[in-house]
Amino acid sequence: MKIPANPVMISELRGRIRGARAMIILTIYLSLTGIITLLIYLAFASSFSFNQNDFEAGRRIGKAIFLTVMTSALVQVCIITPSLTAGSIAGEKERQTYDLLITTLLSPWQIAIGKLISALAFAFLLVLAVLPLAGLAFLFGGVSGMELIIAMIGLIMTAILYATVGLFWSTVMRTTLGATVMAQGMIILSLLGIPFIFVITGVIVANARGGNDPTESVIFVYTMGTLLSLHPFIALGLTEVLLGQGENPFYFRFESGQLNLLLPSPWLAYTLLACLLTLLFLFLSVRMIKPVQYKPARKRRNAESTALPG
Repeated sequence: MKIPANPVMISELRGRIRGARAMIILTIYLSLTGIITLLIYLAFASSFSFNQNDFEAGRRIGKAIFLTVMTSALVQVCIITPSLTAGSIAGEKERQTYDLLITTLLSPWQIAIGKLISALAFAFLLVLAVLPLAGLAFLFGGVSGMELIIAMIGLIMTAILYATVGLFWSTVMRTTLGATVMAQGMIILSLLGIPFIFVITGVIVANARGGNDPTESVIFVYTMGTLLSLHPFIALGLTEVLLGQGENPFYFRFESGQLNLLLPSPWLAYTLLACLLTLLFLFLSVRMIKPVQYKPARKRRNAESTALPG
């Protein structure tokens, strides 16, 4: 499968990048991020009195700018990315060109990869476009290069995962609107449902343990840790907190009661889980794109005759 020669990817890229829609989305995306960043800077700058002995003021402003830019970019990636792929297959069905697409010499994998890469190319453009805004934080200090790398990896993996979710629902639904609603609904449900499940499970486990701290249970720590690692905001937020406490970027030590566990960093767990879910949704999308294979009539009659007793 030659990706550079994929005609679906080339056609989708030309239609997606050359149109006015790409420029409008990029302009709105950067404008919102820039306005929010400016407001945060003005709010923090007005609360600090700068003098020669106040070295922490600049570091706090730099940290605030960095967190604001990355949080705003992550929110917009969660909203925009599924919409980029929700109409990839459903749009073909609406234009009545889906049957022509699957009867070409392209395999279902080539069709799915071509649609996905064309959408991810624009999503990566959105991610890279916030780098200059995030770079403003280095002028004030308080942010390390490792924090920027981890944040960019988190944004890229979120874009890949949610783009695959949109592609999956695009193969299931028959309209672009339906695919967009289902993809956005699934993402919103997961973002809101994971903290809810964590809280409810914590209360249930605490009551079962006689009011003791549920984090003293190894099963609870690993189960809920895996669940929280599926949430991009929680995983990246916990990573930022751990880095601020001086923990290693790749692992940290969790202590609660008699427990003393060495766990992978939340961003690392999120990256691994996002890769696994991406492969799962991509496989399901290919299975939905793959046309039904009918056996020839002679082979079907022979198969039925051999299946009869006697």
